[in-house]
Amino acid sequence: MKNDDFTKQVTSKLDGLARNHQNKAVVMNNVLENIQERSLSRYSFWKMGGFALAAAITGFVILPNAFDLSEKQHQQQVVINPKLSPQMVEDLEMLSVFGEDKSSHGS
Repeated sequence: MKNDDFTKQVTSKLDGLARNHQNKAVVMNNVLENIQERSLSRYSFWKMGGFALAAAITGFVILPNAFDLSEKQHQQQVVINPKLSPQMVEDLEMLSVFGEDKSSHGS
């Protein structure tokens, strides 16, 4: 808690000083010039090029397979679910309870 309060006090003090600074525009311009002067490494170009190449390959491979333009007639399937007799239901219940050590069921 003490560290958070200290950080808030320092940042509020610096914010106040920054708002009232007489050469605020000059300082901001110097900071922006220093940021822009940094040269980009050549590896960043290869990273972006590799990413673009991977995206292009993905587009050529996945997109044509995603769209199936041929009209296929799907066969209709019918699911038949036979009803169980009451005796078979009781037998299945007994089998499901058969392997349990402790019986916590009604009958």
